[in-house]
Amino acid sequence: MKIPSLTSSVRILLATCAMVAATAAPGAAQHRPLVVAHRGGALLMPENTLPAFDNAVRLDVDMLEFDMVMTVDDQLVIQHDPTVNATFCSAPSDSGLAPGPIRAMKLADVLKFDCGSRHRAIYPTQKAVPGTKMPTLDAFLARYKNTKPLFFGETKMPGPQDGDVDPTAFARLVDTAVRKYRLEDRFILQSFDWRTIDAMHAINPRIQTCLLGVWREKTDYLELARQHHAMCMLLRLQDADAAEVGRLRAAGVKVFSDVDDTAAGWRAYLARGDDALFTNDPLGLIAFLKQEQTAH
Repeated sequence: MKIPSLTSSVRILLATCAMVAATAAPGAAQHRPLVVAHRGGALLMPENTLPAFDNAVRLDVDMLEFDMVMTVDDQLVIQHDPTVNATFCSAPSDSGLAPGPIRAMKLADVLKFDCGSRHRAIYPTQKAVPGTKMPTLDAFLARYKNTKPLFFGETKMPGPQDGDVDPTAFARLVDTAVRKYRLEDRFILQSFDWRTIDAMHAINPRIQTCLLGVWREKTDYLELARQHHAMCMLLRLQDADAAEVGRLRAAGVKVFSDVDDTAAGWRAYLARGDDALFTNDPLGLIAFLKQEQTAH
């Protein structure tokens, strides 16, 4: 079985981003990895919101990364947690709403929560944008369909106490939205739940997919990618060395870093030869890559 080739749009963008930039290790293959704005750049702006994605587009990132969850009326909203997180999301006092499983809420109620006034403790430099709501997948794709970045969307399945979602139904909703805006060549589906990955390949193999959590399986990574028809996978530094990354890339499997917001981490992933770097700080990563290029 052969790894599916990249679509033309993805291939062109990868080639464009492969301009020479320095790597930290002598003799390492020189390349400029893609800059992936994790949750839109959560150290800068409210995570998974339009202000964050707007900022990432202004910064000229290569990929907008985001998470999707399903409401009780089968609508997709962009949010990381399957349950509304009271740490940074709150509803108007007169709404009668309280944080709970999104799968148990109607879209109209989910959209009443303000998720831009506060932030998680892990994002201390995030700028508040009061009144910011969770965007729907449809609104997100409509807003950015004519921008440069690729879309890197993750399916978030509810936990045991948060409801139930059929993986195929989830994949169908994503496919419908992507087809609506003719973005099949710019959308990559990622997930820890590989049932949605397999379902998407069956529904629309034109939409590329990426495996998360591959370290859970004690098997060969290349065979795993082939088994699930995945064009990429996320690998932490402890999961694979430069030789393994090179083997995967030679076979057509793109390697993405884990989320990292430090120069030391970025340098290590550069030395390993990753195709894309995940970060909550796209501004810092872009500056780092420019410095590395100048230094070499």
